[in-house]
Amino acid sequence: MRNVLLVDDHHMVCLGMGMLVKTVIADATLYFAHTYEDAFNEIKTHQMDLVILDLGIPGGIGTSMIKTFRHVQQNIRILVCSGRDELLNAPDYIQAGANGFLHKSSSDDETEKAIRMVLEGKKYVSPAVQRKMFDSVLNGEPTNNPFESLSPREKQVLELLLTGKWTKEIADDLKVKFSTVSTQKTKIFQKFGVENIVDLIRKVDQCTDQSKVNLQ
Repeated sequence: MRNVLLVDDHHMVCLGMGMLVKTVIADATLYFAHTYEDAFNEIKTHQMDLVILDLGIPGGIGTSMIKTFRHVQQNIRILVCSGRDELLNAPDYIQAGANGFLHKSSSDDETEKAIRMVLEGKKYVSPAVQRKMFDSVLNGEPTNNPFESLSPREKQVLELLLTGKWTKEIADDLKVKFSTVSTQKTKIFQKFGVENIVDLIRKVDQCTDQSKVNLQ
């Protein structure tokens, strides 16, 4: 018998994922958590064989959740299942120690495959993510979250951009030249792979919840 913890703040998603888990592990004992705190308490209380973790749960702390869970149960297997952009997020979570990253739009067959692979001690990411990670290694490109490549000043500029301020307003607030902020804004766009503020906001939202980003 194996214990499986399903962590998602949408009850119906938990139930649907539980049904898929049961097709892979017929005798699985299912546990449910709808917040990070609930998940942490379940892991402290019960020995888990597998955690299927959504990233958008209340109280979630990004990649630190992986490290925190492993601090309690070193050999726990963790499959991230999220609706966030997998090309942006999967490399970070795999590097943080997750056993797999599955997009919520994946088919039932792909979901069952991911569960089996993780339970067998293998890593799971989609073919698209595999290609991205392989290309990054070949080309010497970093696979980290774009936030981690920002300088302290760029983080300040990003924070003000996300509040809707214009370049001149940001320059006034930071008491720097307009051209300086304009250059930093261009670098931010390049690091996030966007061309305008609307796409930047969307990419930030996909990458991680704004409340979890350390912009200070």
